[in-house]
Amino acid sequence: IGWPSLRLRGDYLAIVTLGFGEIIRVVLINWTDFSGGPNGITSIPRPSFFGLPFKPPGDAPTFASFFGLDFSPVHRIIFLYYVILVLCLLTNVLVTRLRRLPVGRAWEAVREDEIACRALGINITNVKLSAFVFGAMLGGFAGVFFAARQGFISPESFTFNESAIILAIVVLGGMGSQMGVVLASLVLVLLPELGRDFAEYRMLLFGLAMILIMIWRPGGILSKREPTLRYFSRGGRT
Repeated sequence: IGWPSLRLRGDYLAIVTLGFGEIIRVVLINWTDFSGGPNGITSIPRPSFFGLPFKPPGDAPTFASFFGLDFSPVHRIIFLYYVILVLCLLTNVLVTRLRRLPVGRAWEAVREDEIACRALGINITNVKLSAFVFGAMLGGFAGVFFAARQGFISPESFTFNESAIILAIVVLGGMGSQMGVVLASLVLVLLPELGRDFAEYRMLLFGLAMILIMIWRPGGILSKREPTLRYFSRGGRT
């Protein structure tokens, strides 16, 4: 998918990737032998604490019985919270370290000026493809966590709205800004919950908010992007 689509730029690339996402979703809905179709995949084992399930005490040892605690469903929720928190922190460290490697510098250079990179002999398509694959890998890790948390997964879990929200989070937060993406996800996740009383106008308000952001802050909430490396001339200037 990445090889033909990453030859495009800007909005065209986003449109093509969203289109491929819809194509794959429709294929999985109709490929019942593989994905279960609309019924999805059920009975996915729930996460456990090193083999200790979060279940009421029974014959087999459980998390509550092993630690001498009273059983509570909250234990699993707290455990999942810390798991995803650790995964997010590890992802942040990994991305920060990758930015200092040659491939990370190439990603930053292509993001800022593709024409200059092409003039320097950088293979733009391969650089984009490496970023595409790395992002897909992190998305796969998140999908594994989502499936384990839900205990059920279906192609209907990933509709066009989810893809549009993820794209909006990146645009709103500011491309290249990890903290901006965190703030944007908080905004786009909390606002719909706070606007449940205006459910009929939710998408209208969402679109209006996006338009205002693009007018007020076209680069995103945190549009300031500092380069990973700076080169100084003998005179001390960048």
